[in-house]
Amino acid sequence: MSKKQIKLFNGERNERYDYLVTKEQPLSYTSESFQKVIINLDYANIDGKIKVIQFTSTLASEGKSTFVSNLAFLLAQKNKRVILLDLDLRKPKMHRVFNVPNKDGLNDYLSSKIQYDQLIKHSEKFGFDFIVTGEKTTAVVNVLESVKMKELIQKLRENYDYILLDTPPVIAVSDALYVARNADGVIFIVAQGVAKKSLVKEAIQTLKNNNVHIIGTVLTQVNLKSGEYGYGYDYSYKYEE
Repeated sequence: MSKKQIKLFNGERNERYDYLVTKEQPLSYTSESFQKVIINLDYANIDGKIKVIQFTSTLASEGKSTFVSNLAFLLAQKNKRVILLDLDLRKPKMHRVFNVPNKDGLNDYLSSKIQYDQLIKHSEKFGFDFIVTGEKTTAVVNVLESVKMKELIQKLRENYDYILLDTPPVIAVSDALYVARNADGVIFIVAQGVAKKSLVKEAIQTLKNNNVHIIGTVLTQVNLKSGEYGYGYDYSYKYEE
């Protein structure tokens, strides 16, 4: 399997969810590395079959939401029609990226409390559409497995070039596995020093056991004291056999 190692990000995390380094520092090493991610994604998607991409990790706090937000911004900058969905129904974060209330979201739509045009929101600041989780629910699995959820993803396929799904970690809950049934593939996030190697292997094996197509992996939060700058990016752009 062909792989590349690309250095990505600053080792110090910015706790502002609405700070996208690719927008604020477009000439930085980080932004340049993201551009390489886009190139590799285009290579992996040369036949155009990958539209719905899921992002998950082993544990929480591995930089998943930060990564997907920056990727969405750059794709939109390339005139791609992009929508970002917050499917972490237990611990939603994406509304913080856009500085909006977490209301009129996915759960509200699936329970028929709002219409489709109320569900889709647009960020003038970042240039792409998004969906927040909305009203809290305890029936998370039922929501993710619902027919209406599948129909929504299908409708989004017809209207967007890329549908990016921010989902919970694999080890914590089973939600990511249910989401994967509606996705064309997964980009797996691994933060240095957060999850033990054995847990990372377990998470990846769990995805493979459930026939999930892993498009590539991203290594984040690399220790700058090692003499390297930023996050590491390890991207596999060859399809899994």
